[in-house]
Amino acid sequence: MLQDTPVTAALARLLRLPFWLFARRPFTTPQKILILKPCCVSQVMLATPLLAVLSEAFPDARIDWAVSEWARPAIAANPRLTELLPAEINAAEKTSWQDVNALIALIRHEGYDTCFIPSRSSLLAYIAWRAGIPQRIGLHVNGRGFAHTLAVRPAPDAVHEADVYLALAQAIAVDPELLAKFGKMEFYPPDADRTAVTARLVEDVDWLGEEPLVLMHPGGGHNPVQSVPEKQWPAERFARLGNHLARTFNARIILVGAAADKPLTAAVAGMMSVPVINMAGTMGLGELGALCEVADLYIGNDAGPTHIAAAIGCPTLAIFGPSQPTISGPYTPKGRKISLRREGENEVFSWADGVSTEEAIAAATQLLAPA
Repeated sequence: MLQDTPVTAALARLLRLPFWLFARRPFTTPQKILILKPCCVSQVMLATPLLAVLSEAFPDARIDWAVSEWARPAIAANPRLTELLPAEINAAEKTSWQDVNALIALIRHEGYDTCFIPSRSSLLAYIAWRAGIPQRIGLHVNGRGFAHTLAVRPAPDAVHEADVYLALAQAIAVDPELLAKFGKMEFYPPDADRTAVTARLVEDVDWLGEEPLVLMHPGGGHNPVQSVPEKQWPAERFARLGNHLARTFNARIILVGAAADKPLTAAVAGMMSVPVINMAGTMGLGELGALCEVADLYIGNDAGPTHIAAAIGCPTLAIFGPSQPTISGPYTPKGRKISLRREGENEVFSWADGVSTEEAIAAATQLLAPA
C-alpha cells in the first residue's frame, strides 16, 4: 500500500535537504507542461483555475494532464489541454509500485520540461522526479514536496483549495491580472453531449423552456480515495425542497446522479408529491454539464458534479455537511452560487444540526429570482 503517513512525511523532510541544496534553479519559460493531479473530480475541478492561468501565461506551451479514469470526464473536453495521460494511482489500497513505475515510464517518454503538482503528496513528488522532468513546481506542505525544484508553501491566508493551487502560478510570478481574470473553474461539455441533452429534454422531458428547470443531485461523497456518506443532505429534505419549488415556481424537477445513486434518487422521487424525472445513472459528466447550461438551478452536495454546475455558470446551491465551503466550495468568484453550511454544537457532525429545509428553500428562492 502506497500512501502518505507521518513516517513517510518525516522521511520526505529529511530527503528535501539534498534537493534544496543541489536542485534549485531559476524558472525558465516552459514548452511542454504536465499537470500531475490524478484525483478526484472535485479536486481536479478546483485545479482547473491553475490550468486556465498557465494556459494564458504560456500560450505557446503544450499542456497535458495526468489524471485517473474516474476524474477524466472533468477535463476530457477542455480545449486548453493537448493530451490526457492515464494515472491510476489515486486509491492507496489499490496502488502498487508496478503502477507507479508504469506511470513514471509513460511520463518520461513524453519528455516534459515542466511539471506542476497541485497536491500535497510525497508520491507525486517522487514520480515527477523519477520521470526526469527538469522543472518541478509543487506544493511543499509537511515535507511532502521533497523533490520539487520549486517547493511552494502557500500563504497563510490561502485557505480555499483553488487558492492553494494557484499559489503555484504566483510562485513563478504569473501576471496578477491573469490570475484575477482567468483564475476560476472551467468545464466544457462536448458538442455531442449538448446535442444528446437537447434531444432528451424535448423527447423525454417534454420541456421547451416555458417553466424553470431545476436539477437535484442528492448523491456524492464517494470516490476512489474515500467514502463520506455524511456529505449527503437527507433525502427527505431534498424531497420537501423539490415539492416546494415545483408548487411555488411551477418548476420541472430532474433528479441526476451516477449509477450508484439510483437507489437514493428513487427514494427521493418516491417521497415527492409532484411529478419528477429521474435521470440518475443515464448520463455522464459531459451530458450533466450540458444539462446545467440550460437549467435554471442546480442543487447538490459537496461533490464533483456541484463544481461542474457552478463552473458552467448554472445558478448553484451547494449544501455542505461535515466539509467546509471555505476550503472546498465551488470556486467561481463571479458566479451565482450559494454555499450553505450550519455549524453544529456537537463535535461529531449530524444533519440534525445541519442545513434545514427552510434554509435551502430561502437560498433556492434567491437563486431562482431574476438576476
